[in-house]
Amino acid sequence: MFDESKKYKNNGHFFFKPGDNLREVSKDVPNLPGVYYFIRFSNGNIELVYIGKSGSVEQSGEFKKQGLRGRLNNKQEKDIKRQDFFDDKCETENIETIYVYWFVTFNKAHHNLPGYVEGLLLQSFFDVHKCLPEWNRSF
Repeated sequence: MFDESKKYKNNGHFFFKPGDNLREVSKDVPNLPGVYYFIRFSNGNIELVYIGKSGSVEQSGEFKKQGLRGRLNNKQEKDIKRQDFFDDKCETENIETIYVYWFVTFNKAHHNLPGYVEGLLLQSFFDVHKCLPEWNRSF
């Protein structure tokens, strides 16, 4: 479903487990524009639950300061620290691990706006499931 993401060579992933410090497990994520997604591992099931982006671009072509690492450690749903959001989800949904995959979409090799790539991935998910991932409230 995510063939679009395979072309980005600056990519990686990390795992978040209950009790982890999000800043620590995400310390190697670059602070560059890109896209990320979360996969929940719970009760033997693996499910993609969120697709997001970092790096909004201004009219001038300049990116706002927040790249992948900053966005991953910022907030979810505008008012909840992502650390707290992950801790709460792990407890309430009996999550064993949240897999976080990321890739840089705008650099010397590629000039793809993160919002565009996020939209492509959300459209692919929507085409298959007829809805957005569970933790995406809207697009």
